Amino acid sequence: MKNVKKVLTRIGYAVLGLCAFVIAGWFVPFSIGGNWLGSGVGCMCASHNFLRFENGKVLRMSEHQPPEWIGTYKIKGWGKYEVELFCLREEDNPFLVRSALLRAKWDKLPKETFYQPRAKLLIRDPFVFTCRKVINDPRNDWIKSMQGFGDSYRITGTAGERLFVRAGGEITREKMVATLNLWLSPLQIYTASNEVPSYIIDTVVQNGFEYHVHSNQHWIETEWVNDDPSLPRWKRDRPLATEEANPIWTNKTFQIIIRMPSGEEKKEDPKIGFFWGEMERLSDFKKRLENFRLNRGIFKNSFYLYAENGILPEDVRQTLEPFDFNYHVRDEKILYRGKQKK
Repeated sequence: MKNVKKVLTRIGYAVLGLCAFVIAGWFVPFSIGGNWLGSGVGCMCASHNFLRFENGKVLRMSEHQPPEWIGTYKIKGWGKYEVELFCLREEDNPFLVRSALLRAKWDKLPKETFYQPRAKLLIRDPFVFTCRKVINDPRNDWIKSMQGFGDSYRITGTAGERLFVRAGGEITREKMVATLNLWLSPLQIYTASNEVPSYIIDTVVQNGFEYHVHSNQHWIETEWVNDDPSLPRWKRDRPLATEEANPIWTNKTFQIIIRMPSGEEKKEDPKIGFFWGEMERLSDFKKRLENFRLNRGIFKNSFYLYAENGILPEDVRQTLEPFDFNYHVRDEKILYRGKQKK
């Protein structure tokens, strides 16, 4: 009987100790450093993903993709940290996070984006060995920066085969030039007539865009799929031409192809043309240009390049020279975390 009593007493003490540990871990301030679970964090197709707070950086990590640097943090007090996420607007940053051993709580829930936690409460990741495997994988020595509206690149390769590595993968010099043309070149307007409707030009000018009109583009009328009810919905209001037949249709430059279907001209909100993949009404076109103006402003001032010793290679400098925008060059060592493993 005494032995049973001793066992029950010890179990009781263990339970009390565990409860005390959980209560302390839930409420007593503690370092935020380490790995955290959170609803919506990381790639949902991965078998395991988590947030990691490491050396002032907020990293999104997973078993199936390289670490992504999505923000920064700095200590403001005992268990209190100031966090800034690159995906948020300036007025939304920075904000406070209060951490304990087992949980961390955002003082406010930031607007949801695809690469930030969507849960106001973060729980310390219990999958210690899985996290350690991800962290110590040599493939994860380099992190990919989401700074600068997602347009941050680490420069690799030689002048003849230059590559730009970013969060979504790596692109060639040709792809980089195409990206710059998309964001920084004047709007190219293609129309089958001699002129563009004044309300379109007014919208373009009001948003501060330069533009160039390509008139009498008669191929627009002959290479379009009409509103034929016998066609599947996905084929309506789409160009007939393939990329090989007419690259303008699928060229992702800053452009609009004007087509005014008969009977639509006098409507209040007519379908006016093809803009990056589909027919759009005038109201949608106006909203898209307004958003493009805002995003272009961010792009022109928040473009980051990471190069060896912070020195931009001459061939890259020449590639960027024709474009009028402010880019920032930083040492690529900022993106190397492999040496942190001990």
